Amino acid sequence: PVGTKGTIKGLSSRQLDAPELSPAIILGNTYHLALQPGTDVLGHCGGLHGFMNWPRNLLTDSGGFQMVSLLELADITEEGVRFRSPIDGTTMMLTPEESIRHQNLIGSDIMMQLDDVVSSVTVDDARFEEACHRTL
Repeated sequence: PVGTKGTIKGLSSRQLDAPELSPAIILGNTYHLALQPGTDVLGHCGGLHGFMNWPRNLLTDSGGFQMVSLLELADITEEGVRFRSPIDGTTMMLTPEESIRHQNLIGSDIMMQLDDVVSSVTVDDARFEEACHRTL
């Protein structure tokens, strides 16, 4: 199941443990978790495992998809992507290294690298080529 912000909407930890569900892994999102509650809060809870009371595997995506889904809040550069918080306007620079650092602080078992994601409706070949080179 998807636990983007550290919760599975509509299900408690007890319900997730039920034999008919009992997933082996939950997906969290690095950008959203670093933004709120923040890796400092997660650290005080023993990482996302402790925060969610989740004893099994956690996979975190890099935060790269937010380059598309939050494009109006993102400035993509060669270094990474600078996001403006929709909550308070502060900025977060997410580089490949920062993404992995956040994922380590989150306590992810499986981490995804930061990639340069391009919208599926983009028709600019140069933008696709740039994203491919930047991701590799």
